[in-house]
Amino acid sequence: MGRLDRYLAKEILLPFMAALLFLVQILLATQLLSRAEMLFGAGVSALDVAGVILPLLPNFLGYVLPVSFLLGSILGVGRLAEDREIMAIGAAGLSPVRLVRVPLAMGVLLAALGVWLSVVVEPAGLRAAELRFNEIIKKNVRANVRAGTFFEEIPQFTVYAERVAGDGWHNVLIADRSDPAAPVLALARRGGLEPVGAGEEMRLVLEGGELHRAEELAEESVRATFDRAGLTLGLGTAVSDKNLLSGSTRAVSTEALLARARRPDTPPGQRLIAEEAIHRRFASPLAVIAFALMAVPIAVMRKGGRAAGIGATVAGVLAHYLLLRIGEVLTERGALPAAVAMHLSTVVLTAVGLLLCWVLARRGPGVVR
Repeated sequence: MGRLDRYLAKEILLPFMAALLFLVQILLATQLLSRAEMLFGAGVSALDVAGVILPLLPNFLGYVLPVSFLLGSILGVGRLAEDREIMAIGAAGLSPVRLVRVPLAMGVLLAALGVWLSVVVEPAGLRAAELRFNEIIKKNVRANVRAGTFFEEIPQFTVYAERVAGDGWHNVLIADRSDPAAPVLALARRGGLEPVGAGEEMRLVLEGGELHRAEELAEESVRATFDRAGLTLGLGTAVSDKNLLSGSTRAVSTEALLARARRPDTPPGQRLIAEEAIHRRFASPLAVIAFALMAVPIAVMRKGGRAAGIGATVAGVLAHYLLLRIGEVLTERGALPAAVAMHLSTVVLTAVGLLLCWVLARRGPGVVR
């Protein structure tokens, strides 16, 4: 790498890193605010919040890497154009197109990093975040049981405790409506909820009480006493409705998606979803290469300073996601296979980038305005 290449790489890296840090912070703040009720519940610690944020970072990077790189490249090269350094390079006999190879080389490296994050790291991180979200929701369920208040967040169960302390509930009433034909009423001196595994289940534990079960055809209820009783409860919608990652294909490993897409007995709809998810994991990172081709011509030929650079970045990113969405629609309608439709954005933007480079080569250093 020559001195000019190192100089340009430095000019691109500084705004790229600044944009990357800023956008990650924006996404992080947005996610925290959207889940504030869950993440900052009474039963949640700072360690729990950190355990959610860290696995989500690869997902954030997948969104902001292309945007940050395009913005950094436009601002970096644009700074050279504003200071007439591009004209000086032209006067030395070098075409402005010569500058394209620096962001292109950086774009290839970032695309490889992005593919690795999207294919390997991001699904694993989302699965870890999903499990941590389940744990947090369970902690909130336990903490939300208040003394003297009927608690109904557990599907088909109502919980009432006269007193809630650190060692659990005291003087507890549980109404079980899971079997409408034979509802159960439990009374106990003490009780509480304990987590079970990493899924949607918790264990209800009661001590020193009695059960009353109303039989549909019997005139009197059945009564039974117990010293200690336990029941595993499926929290169901109490967890899945609050955990936005529950059931998401983004959290499924790439190997599992490939197996689903290749299995003969997979329903056509499920196979289509799997193929779309696989190719999307490659499409977004590869857009960085297209942005690398577009960055130098846009930065050199633009007017309006940094504001124009930011505007061009927004337009490029919007075009990318619009074309990506069009590809999803074409895949879902069966108009194009996922292997073609999901890469429509990369193909179109790469063609635009090559066209801009051709125009830049034709017009030469005099294109700088």
